Amino acid sequence: VMATSLSLILALLVQLLGTVIGAFSARYLEGEVGQRRYVGVLATVLASVHLLLMADHWLVLIAAWASVGIALQHLLCFYPDRPFALLAAHKKRIADRLADVMLLGATALAWLEVGSGSLSALYLHIAQHGMSVSLQMSAVLLVLAVILRTALLPVHGWLIQVMEAPTPVSALLHAGVVNLGGFVLIRFAPMLEQAPPARLLLLVFGLATTVLASMVMLTRISIKVRLAWSTVAQMGFMLLECALGLYTLAALHLIGHSLYKAHAFLSASTAVRQTRL
Repeated sequence: VMATSLSLILALLVQLLGTVIGAFSARYLEGEVGQRRYVGVLATVLASVHLLLMADHWLVLIAAWASVGIALQHLLCFYPDRPFALLAAHKKRIADRLADVMLLGATALAWLEVGSGSLSALYLHIAQHGMSVSLQMSAVLLVLAVILRTALLPVHGWLIQVMEAPTPVSALLHAGVVNLGGFVLIRFAPMLEQAPPARLLLLVFGLATTVLASMVMLTRISIKVRLAWSTVAQMGFMLLECALGLYTLAALHLIGHSLYKAHAFLSASTAVRQTRL
């Protein structure tokens, strides 16, 4: 019930942020050659995110998450003449494909054990029979996939370098797409609750990322780069909350971070105007 309620709340949040970012983009990219293509890809990203939020099957979840990443690549490379944008997109592509392999491995192990790809069937099986070795390994692979997708240290480089993309794309990425890892962990709470090795992995990576990224953020001068390091730190903190079993807090953190980062990126240009004044 909690997962369904959270999915509906986040679907409304995604729709709100998508509408605001879309309206901002119409003005921000006015006169740009690729504006029509941009709108189509933005709609694809939002539709894929909605599909992921409603997924109750391993394969649907994997397909939706992969399509989010593939569509986002086109937005990150909106300016194809910027080498850092292409480099960031390439790094993200590698991280996404590794995450897909991890997710497919987690799916295979869970499917063979449960006899179904349904997530509801998985949770019912765990409630009745507990966690086998296969399911423990499945949980570890799931956590590794989430670490890759949410840009935790040491695979955070692409998230810092996507500052070359248009500002509304940064807002979409930091306020929405990168937060999906937190949602997936909350969605798999019944599995993680009984998977100490997976939670220990989350604890180590989450804590290290939170501490290190928070310190690095304080040394950055660029507004957008500082916000990017802030996102890395917040993702580490969110995964740390999931590792400690604080799923309701993680959900609130996810919603708050999405709203804050969308506002911070979309209003980043005011820093330039204030400096000039």
